[in-house]
Amino acid sequence: ESQKHMIDQVIERLGIEDGDNILDFGCGWGCVPNYILSKFPNVRFTGLNLSHEQCEYMRQKMQDPKSYLSSGRFTLCEGDLNEVQFEEKFDKILSIGVFCHVGNMTNAFQKLASLLKSGGKVFIHIITARIPNNMSSGFTHKYIFPHGRYWNYDAVPNHNRDLKTIDRWYINGSNYHKTLTDWLQRFDASQETVKHLDYGMDYAKFRRIWRFYLLLLGTIFESCEGEYNGNGQYLLVHT
Repeated sequence: ESQKHMIDQVIERLGIEDGDNILDFGCGWGCVPNYILSKFPNVRFTGLNLSHEQCEYMRQKMQDPKSYLSSGRFTLCEGDLNEVQFEEKFDKILSIGVFCHVGNMTNAFQKLASLLKSGGKVFIHIITARIPNNMSSGFTHKYIFPHGRYWNYDAVPNHNRDLKTIDRWYINGSNYHKTLTDWLQRFDASQETVKHLDYGMDYAKFRRIWRFYLLLLGTIFESCEGEYNGNGQYLLVHT
């Protein structure tokens, strides 16, 4: 329910309307397109994803009558934003969490701007920090998110060139702390399943890495009552 509430908030802030042609940059496992397609019978969605594993999962869902990804209104593109080409431009573009994996925000904004219709809007949701931070530590680079980064809250508006920020929202980190706590509890409760899976390393090491990561991030987002490390949301248009 909390995830649906978050997506409903995205719909409102991006101003999605029935009939929109939408690009989801970094569509993950397809939950956001699936939910929005269920709400709008004439929306068309294109999901762009670099992960082959996630794309294979969505291809299965595109054959599943119970999934809105099978509605004929969802197109999946497996590829890199820097290289992809589309035949038409989009009314709306959204990106949930992916910019933690984007190293060059200027180039990414230039590409997104080229894919956006005149008068269109872009919505970005990222983990962000209001102060200098070291969340992108050697540990997370090595074991969790290679080359990942957590942008400063001001980074998006500071990159106004091809796109400009017209509104932004800071989401208190205490919310994400609750999410991380829940993930940790589920992780611990699933060890009978987890220990039999193949992760390319010793099970005990795998368990320590991920417990430490979830505890570390939960502590970071809980600190200072969530006022400094949280989530940033941004609404952008053509400059």
